Amino acid sequence: MSRQMHPDQYPLRKTPRPRMLPQWLVGLGLLAMALLLAALGEARAAEGTAVGFEKDLDAMRQAAARQDGASKTAWAEGLGLSGAASYVAPAKISGASVAVWQEEAKITYDTDHVGLDLGYVTGQYAFSDAGRLPFAGQAPFERLSRLEAGVTLQGGLWGDVSGFAGLRGDLGYEKEPSADGLGGTALAGLSLPLGPQWRMTLGGGVSLTPVEVQAVPLLSFRYESAAVPGLTAELGFPRTEVAWRGGSWWGLRLTGSIESGQYRLADDNPAVPGGVVDLFSARAGAWVDLLPARGLEISLGALYALPGTMTFYRESGSRLKTYDVGGAPGGALRLRYDF
Repeated sequence: MSRQMHPDQYPLRKTPRPRMLPQWLVGLGLLAMALLLAALGEARAAEGTAVGFEKDLDAMRQAAARQDGASKTAWAEGLGLSGAASYVAPAKISGASVAVWQEEAKITYDTDHVGLDLGYVTGQYAFSDAGRLPFAGQAPFERLSRLEAGVTLQGGLWGDVSGFAGLRGDLGYEKEPSADGLGGTALAGLSLPLGPQWRMTLGGGVSLTPVEVQAVPLLSFRYESAAVPGLTAELGFPRTEVAWRGGSWWGLRLTGSIESGQYRLADDNPAVPGGVVDLFSARAGAWVDLLPARGLEISLGALYALPGTMTFYRESGSRLKTYDVGGAPGGALRLRYDF
């Protein structure tokens, strides 16, 4: 009986200890490229482009990768449960500051050709010196939540080339869920080899948010080093990651990713009643992954949220104002169990 693993986990095999210098040169180079991609993403946000689809793209990409492996022989194989919590220290915004505590839970289930997932994310926003913000001396919001769900279809096409298609929906809200906060992404793509160590994933689709509709791209390159056993890297949009398996029960990762979302505000919101807030930031992270038992992964991360934006839209969908949000450090804990 074979067992399929989550893409964030490493294969459970012993590897010889690699030479450190080449490994970290490659890792630091790819991380620099990740930060460049993040900066480009921030520029897009500053121009008013909706960026709420990055998480949808990343979730569909991971679902396709999870299914590219062993077949299932029992119903529980393919079931995954995960939970995470993160904190970002106060960041400057228009003379005030805001700290963020975020929690999330997710369940995934994958068969040979179909992946399903359902998740919930909630964040608490602690504003300091809110009187300096133009919201009648009040914080624009205190809690934002989001429901997420998706389905991804994947299968071989010809040779080593595979294809996938996905449909995802999300519902972001301040106090109570409302159909006005619905959004979603439809995406299709191909995964093909570029030699013995490289694989490319590319695709595209369309994203619907509470304020606009736009075309979306997907492009990533995966590298598995033959010269440095245990070293893998994924470079592209919407996520970049460099990982090294340091031992049979631990590993290290460097990540660059997009953290974004759109939320429908309550009718009594002091900033924009019935409007929408779009949050965007790029994050760099350094992680230690611990695998104390088969199927269980514990990840501890040090984060830095790069300068981002907070954009408010009127109920009609027109943009009201964009605020710059400064960078700030943070930390995160994630637990995942794959059956």
